[in-house]
Amino acid sequence: MKNNSISITKFQLIFFLVQSQLGIGLLSLPNVVQSSAKGDGWISSLLAGLVVQLILIIYWLLLKRFPNEMYTDITKKILGRFLGKLLNAIIYLYFILTGSLALVLFIKITNLWLLPLTPSWILSLLIIGACIYLTMSDLRIIARFFVLASFLIILLVFLSFLTFSLPKDFTFILPIGSSGVKNILQGSNKSLISMLGFEALLLIYPFVINKRKGILKTISIANLFITFLYTFFIFLCLIIFNPNQLFLIKEPSLYIFRALSFTMMDRLDLIFLSIWIVPMTTSVIAYLFLAAKSISKKESYKKNVVISGSIIWLFSLIPLNENSIGLFSQYISYLSYFIVIGLPVILLCLSIIFNKTERSEPA
Repeated sequence: MKNNSISITKFQLIFFLVQSQLGIGLLSLPNVVQSSAKGDGWISSLLAGLVVQLILIIYWLLLKRFPNEMYTDITKKILGRFLGKLLNAIIYLYFILTGSLALVLFIKITNLWLLPLTPSWILSLLIIGACIYLTMSDLRIIARFFVLASFLIILLVFLSFLTFSLPKDFTFILPIGSSGVKNILQGSNKSLISMLGFEALLLIYPFVINKRKGILKTISIANLFITFLYTFFIFLCLIIFNPNQLFLIKEPSLYIFRALSFTMMDRLDLIFLSIWIVPMTTSVIAYLFLAAKSISKKESYKKNVVISGSIIWLFSLIPLNENSIGLFSQYISYLSYFIVIGLPVILLCLSIIFNKTERSEPA
């Protein structure tokens, strides 16, 4: 059993996973899936949620064999110390690169919509400074912050209801399935990349209280919520924008608010984005925490948070244009297939074949 000072409840686990998955992806995903799935983008999102659920079941089967071991401990136990440490270095690199991409996209959106005259390095320094400060706290404090931050999602959903007054055309999504199975699956792959963050379970599972019962239900609730949220915003953008508009607009989830104006409230897009800064920040915090935790003993955790945060900040200073960011994102998606899907499947198969469990002798 892990130290109670860093343990979290299953309720907090739900919101940790939700906040890890939320971020920039929600703002741009309708545009991303439009290039392949078109009017069937909402189906792609549902299929991506189904794939995530299958991956979570694989995680659950693996982790319940090692209930008190983190992902990086399991790799060494099953594959041996040398190969395990090598893979752990790749896992750390994945978390660093993904956190860096989240921060780069965060700065890009903030510069474009809110603070166009503020130098990006200042924004980056302020954001990573706040992230390091919170991440240096123990897991329980981070989880409590994520729970509080999740209540803002209710406000965001309420704001989205205001868009129901905008003209809509349901013919944009008809006939259902017209994009073809291949294009829908391609859209589902893009949706899956935007939903990354659920892999946090691999490192925080040992710290969950009373995890022997109901853990699969807990992580399924988090996945259901994220799938519904992404599908809802994709569907909303699909019926508001025509296909040509949706193909050109990079952040359609923001543009749907730009057309709204009320007597006592204007520029809802800026209000929405100002609130969405919190989920974008929690995404960076989650990956910073996972990076530091994957290489830390208890006494070195805070030092590794500062080092990992500094590396992420340095990555964010590299000048990247739109094409470079797209290429960076593509490379990370390739790495994620191995770290998030491939490696857990391999570890589960090997643990079953060689009957490896937490109680077995280390390799």
